[in-house]
Amino acid sequence: MAAPEAAPEGASRDRSRSPRGSGAPDSFIGLDFDCTITIRHYYKCIAEKLLGKQVFSHPHSAVFNAWLKRHRVNLEVPEVPDSDHWMVSGVERLTKQLGEKKFKEMIREVFLGGEERIQELTEWFTKKTNDGISFAIITAGVASTVSMALEAVPEWDRFFPTDLVLDLSGSRHQVLSVTGQKALMLRDLRPTATRLVLVDDSLSVGPRSKPGKHL
Repeated sequence: MAAPEAAPEGASRDRSRSPRGSGAPDSFIGLDFDCTITIRHYYKCIAEKLLGKQVFSHPHSAVFNAWLKRHRVNLEVPEVPDSDHWMVSGVERLTKQLGEKKFKEMIREVFLGGEERIQELTEWFTKKTNDGISFAIITAGVASTVSMALEAVPEWDRFFPTDLVLDLSGSRHQVLSVTGQKALMLRDLRPTATRLVLVDDSLSVGPRSKPGKHL
């Protein structure tokens, strides 16, 4: 697969606008991020590295840690300003340590499953968009760090504008269920949609499959 084309010099990648109002697509898919769009748990892998196994422990961390070791990266617990979340500071530190090119390589290889899978998902997102369907990402993690990860896949910019990458801090609903909050947030985003679908690995009752294969 050819590398994604860079934006023309002086141009910026615009992920700020999403279709809304009467002209918005009337079918809407909400996607979880960790282990739904990704193949490994982005949030928990970085959390374990920063906070230690006594706080977070996840089997996917072995692959992430092996990648860091191979590239001689020692990710240390960052000093977190009062205004920041530790996850945000951790991802920012990792980005600086690796550099933009290596950070993108890590996201694509370790968390998104490599170029072939990214291409498969791009084709699926394109088909659904052409069918009049739009998307949001709703994570139980931290939306801003998901947006940082999405910088590694510029070919997805048109599918996931930044105002439709959300976390549960934006929920106005007092429900205990994480998936319940996501479903209600999805409804709030498109109250006039004729069809709403939430795709989340935690809803699976059988072997998990890639979203691009079976929706």
